[in-house]
Amino acid sequence: MKKFLKILKWTGIVLLGIIIILLIVRLIGKMYYNRTPEGGINESMYLDVNGQEQWISIYGENKDNPVMLFLHGGPGDSRSYADFQIWRKLAKDYTVVNWDQRQAGKTWLHNSQDSEITAELMRSDLEMLIDQVLAYTGKDKLTLLGISFGTLYADDYALRHPEKVECVIDLSVGVHAGIYTEQMRQDARDYCDGLLSYDDILAKYSYDFFCCAGKDELGITESADIQKMNDGIKRVYLEWTENDPELHAMAEQYDTELLTQALLDPDNSDLREAYIERIFPIDYKFQEKYGDQLHFGWQLGWQESVFDADFSVLSSAWFNPYYTLPELCRILTYNSESFISSDKVNLIGDSFAQTLKDNTEYQMPFYVLQGDHDDPCGIIRNYYDSVTAPDKDLRYLANGGHMSPMLRSEELEKFIHEIGEKQKSN
Repeated sequence: MKKFLKILKWTGIVLLGIIIILLIVRLIGKMYYNRTPEGGINESMYLDVNGQEQWISIYGENKDNPVMLFLHGGPGDSRSYADFQIWRKLAKDYTVVNWDQRQAGKTWLHNSQDSEITAELMRSDLEMLIDQVLAYTGKDKLTLLGISFGTLYADDYALRHPEKVECVIDLSVGVHAGIYTEQMRQDARDYCDGLLSYDDILAKYSYDFFCCAGKDELGITESADIQKMNDGIKRVYLEWTENDPELHAMAEQYDTELLTQALLDPDNSDLREAYIERIFPIDYKFQEKYGDQLHFGWQLGWQESVFDADFSVLSSAWFNPYYTLPELCRILTYNSESFISSDKVNLIGDSFAQTLKDNTEYQMPFYVLQGDHDDPCGIIRNYYDSVTAPDKDLRYLANGGHMSPMLRSEELEKFIHEIGEKQKSN
């Protein structure tokens, strides 16, 4: 017993010592990242936006540089607990403003509200926020950098307020109705009605037609039609694995009826859990082996993790100068239902998408950085080709999924630097 207590005592002392060392290292790291560059800016604050205090950080190495506002995805999917190192890589060319939108990140931690979130409210938030940022930084215009849903947010604002936007940069363009062509919708309708065969679809679009992220955007909303599309996925899996007994057995277990039910009722927690347990592992296995042949970025994007980043996401969170430890604990263990429900997301997204569908004429430069596995059936390329702008460019990241532009921060930095140089020359 004495030996046990002695071991317990020294174990406790060692653990306490490790904790103290980690806290000291964290303090030193936070002090390092809290430094303000000479001639630059490093601030964070809460701004009153439509009656809610919403958080922003501002960082740049030269106050004379143009201002860039980052619009995160979701809605509600802020990564401000770990993404500050990405924005500091862009600080040579831009003064970067990171904003935690309503019900997201430090805004949610600081002042969570129960008010209904609508597209109109989000538009008003952004309009008010941008006016305050421009006034604070002494600029007349800014560059918008959006990712995923944030691209819809950015593009919507730029089309409505071109006088305040220097440039639009989209990372992983959010899928919306305006991206799909009428021909694609008609072909989807004809396939579900039996006018086009499975082989007809493969000849025209290849395998990823069945795996498109937005069946509803293609007009596939009825249960029987979604079921037929999902049966197409299973048929693809079975064909690919004719000479692979292990994966073929998995393909045979692919439950398309469960997948259909989960898609029709996304807020059903039981269906979601069943999907994660019985379907997702099969999709994951096929992504691992056939990733080069599959181009549905939502699924491939799920494979990407913090360990795929070219910077340490864990250390970035640990040394984050804007978050306290209690805040980190809360944000990393939040209940997603505390944010915005999926039905609200769809309604908001549809509203923004309508603006983009009806207008593709940008009065400012328009740039896109996209994972090459995040462009099902070439729908992002199709949207990009429809855009008119004073200057535009679309770059693909090789073997890239939905989160690649963030995880590959060095490639993002290079892309942004080229755009910054163009802006300076203009």
